[in-house]
Amino acid sequence: MTKLGIIGVGAMGGAILRGALAGKVIAADDVYVREHTSAKTQNVAERYGVNRADWSALAACDVVIIAVKPDKVKEVLAEFLAAKPRGVIVSIAAGTTLAKLREWSAPNLPLVRVMPNTPVDVAAGMISIAPAEGVADNNVAMVESIFAALGETVVVSEAELTAMMALAGAGPAYVYVIMDALADAGVRIGLPRKLAIKAAAQTLFGAAKMQLTSNTHPAILRDQVTSPGGTTIAGIQAMERSGLRSALIEGVVACYERDRELAQTHE
Repeated sequence: MTKLGIIGVGAMGGAILRGALAGKVIAADDVYVREHTSAKTQNVAERYGVNRADWSALAACDVVIIAVKPDKVKEVLAEFLAAKPRGVIVSIAAGTTLAKLREWSAPNLPLVRVMPNTPVDVAAGMISIAPAEGVADNNVAMVESIFAALGETVVVSEAELTAMMALAGAGPAYVYVIMDALADAGVRIGLPRKLAIKAAAQTLFGAAKMQLTSNTHPAILRDQVTSPGGTTIAGIQAMERSGLRSALIEGVVACYERDRELAQTHE
């Protein structure tokens, strides 16, 4: 049975832990957690029914996920490496490259970067997995099997992972802005706020599910709703005139460029 270690059980680390346990890809007895204080480690272990871990216990794990803030990764790795780990080290820290992880770790350790997004908390995440050069296929598959319980996984290059961060990693925030704006529009035309939010959220969810289920290009699905000379095309035209499409593209590009700037500050 795979043994999983998690260093840092905050928002994302906690979501990964909950998803792995709920998806039954790993048993609670095979999960080892560590936080920055002994008291917090004990609290997390008791809350989830998993094992509290010292560095030696983590070193014996098959996969160890480092889920601390980017500025703490180097420090955590230094302490962890002193225990001579043998498993796959997974980092979810944004902007911390595989080159940096390699520089801070032992030359023979398998390293993998993973970029999940917040819907992993409801098993609907988009998870990008970028292994370092030379990581064995079975190790990549082991990491993927853990994250598969949290949503959709894709194995990508590190360059693609950076782009996926700007699109999928930050994407939920973009969607919440769109959802809020649609709800505002509903209120503007007379709907109660609660109903407007529910309508906006369910419509976004349903449209996304239709695309994922049918694997049909979004433009074709849009055309299925858009009658010639009808109401929907009038609405789309007004949105396009206000720059909706350009705003979304520019937002993703700005996020991508900012991530590259932050990566340089870590070098």
